Amino acid sequence: MSEAHLEGLTIVQKRLVKAYATSVMGEVRTVEDVKPTELQHYVELEIAEREIAVLTSE
Repeated sequence: MSEAHLEGLTIVQKRLVKAYATSVMGEVRTVEDVKPTELQHYVELEIAEREIAVLTSE
């Protein structure tokens, strides 16, 4: 899976986005819970990328 949607983020921010995306997909958190709020958009993109990857691998 490409990380082009995370371009421009620091390594720490990328890890946060991936961790938050996992939590949101597992229904532990919501996107609104993501702090700092500027990462919310990236979390949504990460979730979409994962869902697309699953659909294209079937």
